Amino acid sequence: MGIKEFEPLVTAVLPDIVPLVPQEPAARLGRWEPKGYSERGTKVQSALEEIGDVLSERLLGALELTVDRLSVDIPDDLVALERPTVTRFGIVSMGGEQTATKQAVAIVEQVHPGATDLVVELVQALLDKAAVPGAAGDEKEIAAQHGASHFALAVVVSTAVLRSLGTAVAAETPAIIGAALGATAIVIPTVPKPAGYAAAVLAKRRAEYLLPRQSSASAVVRDHMFWITEGSSPSDVDFSANGLVAAVEDGVVIRTGVAEGHARLTIHILEGPPDEVDLTGYDEVVEISWTAPEGGAVVRGDEPMHGYRHHMGGRRWESPPWPGDYRIRVHVYGRDDGEDSSYRLTIWQAPAAPEIVYKKTDRLGHRLRGEPEPPLVIPPDADHRWIEKSTISQAATITVIQGLTPEEVIKTFGGDPAAPVSIREIAERPAWERLSNPRYGYVPLLTVLAVDDYVLAVEDNGFEGSDRETLTALSRKGTAASVYWNVNANFRLTFAENGNLVYSGSPRIDPGAPHIEDLDFEDYRHEHAKGMTAVARFTGRGFTEEDLAAIYAADQAYVLEDDPLPSDMPNPLTLE
Repeated sequence: MGIKEFEPLVTAVLPDIVPLVPQEPAARLGRWEPKGYSERGTKVQSALEEIGDVLSERLLGALELTVDRLSVDIPDDLVALERPTVTRFGIVSMGGEQTATKQAVAIVEQVHPGATDLVVELVQALLDKAAVPGAAGDEKEIAAQHGASHFALAVVVSTAVLRSLGTAVAAETPAIIGAALGATAIVIPTVPKPAGYAAAVLAKRRAEYLLPRQSSASAVVRDHMFWITEGSSPSDVDFSANGLVAAVEDGVVIRTGVAEGHARLTIHILEGPPDEVDLTGYDEVVEISWTAPEGGAVVRGDEPMHGYRHHMGGRRWESPPWPGDYRIRVHVYGRDDGEDSSYRLTIWQAPAAPEIVYKKTDRLGHRLRGEPEPPLVIPPDADHRWIEKSTISQAATITVIQGLTPEEVIKTFGGDPAAPVSIREIAERPAWERLSNPRYGYVPLLTVLAVDDYVLAVEDNGFEGSDRETLTALSRKGTAASVYWNVNANFRLTFAENGNLVYSGSPRIDPGAPHIEDLDFEDYRHEHAKGMTAVARFTGRGFTEEDLAAIYAADQAYVLEDDPLPSDMPNPLTLE
């Protein structure tokens, strides 16, 4: 007696159970890949917990009446479990109400230790009886056939084992279905999919791959490279042709400025070439061809940020899942900085063609191409780029005023010089208290620092200094200028002198800003630093890290009046 005698008993019942498994839960089982998040109780309990209550209850409902009447014999020597000595027992749930299958399995684990492990063991021994090598159809149909057959096998085995134990708790249908589902979740990930499944998955990916598409990712950088390939991660890559990107046998490899770490990517997949070549804001722009053996190249070791992620096989972003020739245009800036580089990748299907170098201005690219490096140029806004990594980098207004006292500045902004508050105290208040202003969601604060004949005013996430009327009033005894930005890419420079408005607007859109001749605002990089540089030139005084540190060290701020937003200003909390 033994497994050989048990096999025909199982196979005789199996065809009656398979058709009862609904397609959708069967397909989920057929694709099941555990994440390993749940470790609660026995192996079967953990698997049942991870697979979820909805699937469990749906399968119980579909098979309950049939399993109630099901009887499957099993040789005695296959059920070598000790008979229970427990006569009274109870189950306490600490995590809320349990489903019928979970509760029933938990009782079985208490009364019949090892019974569910035996179910798993016998299912593994009989896996060949559940194989469906001829499964056909689309991806869902094949997955469902695979999942239904293996779940049905587990149901038959679970029925035979648990009902042979001779107790009412083990014979309950929810216990049988729960043990079978847990066993299936443990075993089925180890079973190869039917032969036609890979082709069905590929057909599904291709059918669902719609153009155009865009996504963002953070690529893992190793040895100054990251890879977009169908599987390889080559280490010996020659970048001497263009200094940025090289084709390999199954994709492309891109050269970075940093040796290790991460690179920020934006990826655009198009039906055809872009309408124009965008050179603004990039140091290097290169376009090459590569040949995809099968298609579906992915960023090796990528970390998705947002955008499309295919649910099949846990895939993240992928290139078009068809073989053939493709073009990729790579834009990059910041490689010479050693950090903060960003890459824009544009891909489309096209016949192979010679590479094109549209722009080559960074020093690394010149070195890789064997060209003389261009002279090192210190940008005119270099002294203010520290702002981009400061505590006010996300949203702020910095105003430089000449000719007024700090008290006059505070009053003009709408604050009370006699009522300072602690910056630290405000920051440490509970969130509900700090968000007391229902319209703007923050406490409008002004901080000031007197330096020589100037007053430096900073509004962290504020905007009053960029109001035309306010700034004009601040300039009544000299000059005043401000730079404002927020997280929604709103940006404004405002200049006034002797009570007269000189300029207010965004230099990229509104012409006429003074002192910006060598500041390229069409290039959106370092916009805050460029704006502060223009302010410094107009007023004769810039803003330094030491100035901001002195403001925080003084720990004094002034609450501004809750006036409505100026009519000419966008709401800082909404996108224009």
